[in-house]
Amino acid sequence: MEYNNLTVRELEEKLREISAQITNVRNKIKELKRERTILIAELKELRTERRAKIDEIKELRESIKSINEKRRELISELRNLREEKKKKIEEYRELVNLARTKKDQIQAVGKELRLPLSVIRREIERLEWVQQTQILSPQEENKIIRKIQQLEELLEKALKLKKEKQEFLEIKAMLTSLRLQINDLKKKINELSDEISNITEKRNNLFQRYNELKTRIDELNNMINEKQERINQINNEIEKLIEELSKLREEYQKVQEEIENRKLAVIVEQKRKLVEEKLKKGEKRLTLEELKLLYGGIEDLKE
Repeated sequence: MEYNNLTVRELEEKLREISAQITNVRNKIKELKRERTILIAELKELRTERRAKIDEIKELRESIKSINEKRRELISELRNLREEKKKKIEEYRELVNLARTKKDQIQAVGKELRLPLSVIRREIERLEWVQQTQILSPQEENKIIRKIQQLEELLEKALKLKKEKQEFLEIKAMLTSLRLQINDLKKKINELSDEISNITEKRNNLFQRYNELKTRIDELNNMINEKQERINQINNEIEKLIEELSKLREEYQKVQEEIENRKLAVIVEQKRKLVEEKLKKGEKRLTLEELKLLYGGIEDLKE
């Protein structure tokens, strides 16, 4: 910029304007640096929080993985117990039907038998003794033989009845055992179902926390990006302001030099006139400084 058309007063005013601009730019740089310092501190805190949240979410993934494996094992165990209970119930029902059949058979045979097993055996032994020890007529012997046959049939039925009763008792014992086993399985199934419910609730809580952390990490990422973008923007603004400040200082230096040159030129002109007056008066001997005033320029006088 040329300043030839400006007076010293105008140049001094210009110098004050540039100084004010320099102060303004410095203040802007200072304010931006202050904002940047705050942003960097906030950015550090956000990154620290994000790092902690990422570490927590990694731990949660491992916990969820472990819980899922445990839950699968429990569900498999529950499925096996239910299958075992189903088989036991089917076995129980079959035995109940068998017990009913045995009971009906026992009742049917029991109606035919009026004498105890021991009585039947004694009566057979008595008749056989009579047959062997006494002289009987053919009619009497045939009668005894028929009677023995009838008693042996009754004995066979009695023995069968005894066997049926024994089997019936064994079935009842098996039913009692099966009831206990089924009840025990029901208890285990209920306990296992409760454990699965608890572990499922725990897993759901972990999933909820996992989702909360993911949401927070996304928020932190956005906040970090926004603050980083602002820091980058501030750096660019500071860089531009520093360039502007450098130009203003250069301009300030030029104006200052122009003012000094103008003031020096006035002084030089005054001194030159004095030297010229000295020459007019006939003085021939001039000093080196006086010669520079007459024949040199402003730059010569600055040396």
